[in-house]
Formats: sequence, structure tokens, C-alpha cells
Amino acid sequence: MTNLLSNRVLTRRSVLKVSGSCLGAALAPGFGWGQSSDGDALQRWIERNAVSINAERLIEAIGDARIVMLGEPSHGAGTAFAAKVRLVQLLHERLGFDVLVWESGLIDLERTEAGLRGEVDPVESAQRGIFKIWSASEECRPLFVYAKASHASSRPLTMAGFDMQVTAPGTLDYFGAELRAFTGTLKPTIRRQAEPLAEDVLNHFARLFRYTDALATKAAEPGDQTAHDALRPMAEDLDRLNDAAGALERLFESGAPPGRAGFMIRALASLAGYGANLLEGENAAQYALTMENRRDRINADNLRWLIETAYEGRKIIVWAHNAHVMNAWYGRGFDSVSLQPPAEGMKTTGVWLTSWYGDALYKIGFTAWEGSDGLVGAPPTQVPAAPPGSLEERLHRLGAPEVFLPLRGDIASFPGASVSMRIPKYKVETVANPAKPFDAIYFIDTMKPATLIRAG
Repeated sequence: MTNLLSNRVLTRRSVLKVSGSCLGAALAPGFGWGQSSDGDALQRWIERNAVSINAERLIEAIGDARIVMLGEPSHGAGTAFAAKVRLVQLLHERLGFDVLVWESGLIDLERTEAGLRGEVDPVESAQRGIFKIWSASEECRPLFVYAKASHASSRPLTMAGFDMQVTAPGTLDYFGAELRAFTGTLKPTIRRQAEPLAEDVLNHFARLFRYTDALATKAAEPGDQTAHDALRPMAEDLDRLNDAAGALERLFESGAPPGRAGFMIRALASLAGYGANLLEGENAAQYALTMENRRDRINADNLRWLIETAYEGRKIIVWAHNAHVMNAWYGRGFDSVSLQPPAEGMKTTGVWLTSWYGDALYKIGFTAWEGSDGLVGAPPTQVPAAPPGSLEERLHRLGAPEVFLPLRGDIASFPGASVSMRIPKYKVETVANPAKPFDAIYFIDTMKPATLIRAG
């Protein structure tokens, strides 16, 4: 396939140089593994199926999937970020994936994409919508440069968001203007009903959201909290938000022209769900199960709309945490992982999407043997070596810095009934069938933390 960057000033190598290695080096041909002991059937299976990071093998494994989900063990896994950047380019250039959907605001990413299409710096564009855990990460910067450059080609890499949350400064002002502009295009009879409802949505969500900002100020600057307490939302704020958002959704479904109405409906549902989580957030221990299930269900619905309507027929990459990618449930309090629905569990976005799309969805979980990890700008923390006999320790025995382990297809030959692995974060869990939560594992031997974007 023709290199999309062939006619640009930036070369493919310079655009995607990450942590001293570029895509070509990272996707070098595979090599053979050492032989395991004769009695270790699981190690022999891993050696037979695992491959070094090889472009052709990755392409073969993904096959005809239309949606690829790329996980990460934490939001500070810098080495995983760099690997995902390389995978995004591979999927875009070789397999025609041209939509990248982030675990960031559905509304916010409209501003990012507009900046990438326009004259805005790529990093500034990213920070208009994408959580700063990624948009302020040096490991992710090459992706924003690449996406910006792709807009000069015949097949740009489009960015979107699926999260119900508001994830960047300025988004509420942006959405307020967009919602008012949209209601202004409606037929007069519908517009007269819609306009006051739109103001109710904006006003009552703003009260819920501003209180969250006030809580952050309270934590950072102890002292007189009179202004903070005046912003405290009431249950009535959420009730009014839900009533107005629901009424607006119904008006848009019945009386608005298709197209932009679909985005507005998903945006309203997102704000209502996020508003509920903001109100319950002060009692997170009591409402954790409800809040997590609400978020993942709305996020899954947002993704379904993006996949089936907004980007119908296009191939989509999803960038998220392992916890949202995996086809498995959390136990209450995040203290366990289950492949079957527990009595009180958190149903992840990956469970929803797997039920809807089956083999059209390919889920890649990321893991590591040891190293360090840390959010951009925060002190790193140690990732201890995975315990002996775990999937990570067995992959470590292969002696490669990064390994790809396909699980779809040959899993019928997987020896034994269960395996211990780090899922979905760095905590080790015993999983009966490792092919159910993920279709493949991307293993990193030594994890390094995310780093702040360098100046200049």
C-alpha cells in the first residue's frame, strides 16, 4: 500500500520515532524462542504461539476485524503508549483503519479533530479534548503529529471520543454554543420547545460540574469554603437535568433532521449520566458499583453509535484502559475479575461490545513483567516482577523486550484449565480461559512511565 506520508515534508521515520526506536525497528521480523522443559506443556504452548513484534503476524492475527481495541494496564504506562502509537500507524497504513476513538469525552474530541483539520498545533489540538494523561505524554506526541499530517492525505486519521465525561477545559462553553446553534436550526414549533430545555440542560449540568471543580480547589487551597458550599448541587439539579435532557432527546428523535441530531442525543445522554456520577461522587464508596456500570454502559452506547452511525462502514481503533477493553466483569470494589457475571459486578465496555460485534471486534490487552509506571508529571511507582508461573513471567522467559501472544483461534490447544495473569491492571488474577477477556496479549518486559512532553 502507498505510504500516506510519502508526499509530506515529515518522513515516516521522523514522524513516528518513539523513545529512540521507530516503527521499522519495533516491527522487526520475529525470532525463535529457546526450548522449555519437556514437562512444561504451558510453556511449550506459549513458545509455539508467541511471536516477536512483527507487522505481518499482527496483521494476520487481526484479520477481518473491523474494530480493534487497544488496552493498557494503567494510565501511566509509557512504554505501552509508545507501542500503541506504532500499532495505530500500522492499522492505519496497512489495514485501512481510519478512525481512532479515545477514552475521552465524546463532546471534547470534536474540538481536537477540528484543531487537527485546521491550523492548530497537534499537541494543542489533542489537549483540547483528550485527557492529559495522554495528550501531555511525550510517548503519545508522535501520534498527534502523525494524525495532523494525515489530514493532508486522501485518507486522514480521524479522531473521536466515546467517554460520557467532560475531559478538557472549555468544553462546556463549546457545547453550549453548539447546542444553541443546533436548536436554532429546528422548525419553529420544535425550536420553541427545545430552546428552554437546552438552557435547563446547560444550567443544571453546570452546577453539578462546577461543584467538582470546587472540590478540587478545596483540596488544594484549604480555607474559607463559603463559595464552595454555595455551589453544592442538590438532587433537584440532577432531576432537572434528566428531565430536560430526556425531553430534548425525544424532540431530536422525532423532529430533527438526521445527522447532527444523533450526536446531540448521545451528548445529552452522556451529560445526564456524567451528572449522576458527579452527584454521587462524594459518596463514591457507596455508589462505586452504580457509577462504574453507568459509565461503561453509556460509553458502550456511545461507541455503538460511532461504529454503526457516525462512522458506518469505516474501520475503528479504540484507545482505552484494559479495564474497559476486557471481556470480563469486575467484582464489587475492583477486588476481583470474573469471566461470568457476578451477583454484584461491574460490566465493562468490552463485555457490551463483544456481545454486539463478536469476531468483528479484536481486543488487545497490554501487560508487563516488571518496571515502573506513573502518570505524566507524577513520581513513578515500581511495578514488581510478576510471580513465578504467571503468564507474564513465562513470557519473560522468552528474553524479548516485547512479545505478541495471539489467543484467538489456537486457544483450543491451550493446556490446563486456568492461568494467573495481570488483569486488567498489575494485580495478578487467576483466569480460567485467557482467550475470553482478550483476543491477544501485547507483553512488555520492562515498563517505563509516561513522561511529560518536552518543550520545543
